[in-house]
Amino acid sequence: MNNWFFPALMFAIFVVPVILLFGYAALDVIRRPGMGMGFRALWLIGFCVLPIVGPLVYLVINPPGSREMEARLADDRTHADELMSLASLHDQGKLTDEEFQQAKQQSIYTAGGTMPGSVSQQRGGQLL
Repeated sequence: MNNWFFPALMFAIFVVPVILLFGYAALDVIRRPGMGMGFRALWLIGFCVLPIVGPLVYLVINPPGSREMEARLADDRTHADELMSLASLHDQGKLTDEEFQQAKQQSIYTAGGTMPGSVSQQRGGQLL
């Protein structure tokens, strides 16, 4: 065999997965909504200091598919805020009972249903 085969094999087995893990976690930190610049910087510095453990810890804490869950939860908060404002208007007497029920049903109908129940569905079908 050639002198390059075993070093290339070791590179493919050990170095390439570490680079992919680092890149995937760094890209997720950069693209994750709702994370402040300070936390992003700390995670990226942690990845540089601990290039294997840092991305693994990050991906365990923030599993794949949790961005979709954050978006759903944020969407649910806006619907909850809308329902709270409708209830406030109803309590102030600015909406009749019929108008309140109609607006509430319309708000619930436009919310798109309920959140999926199983953990697999909540994580977008991806498992750890």
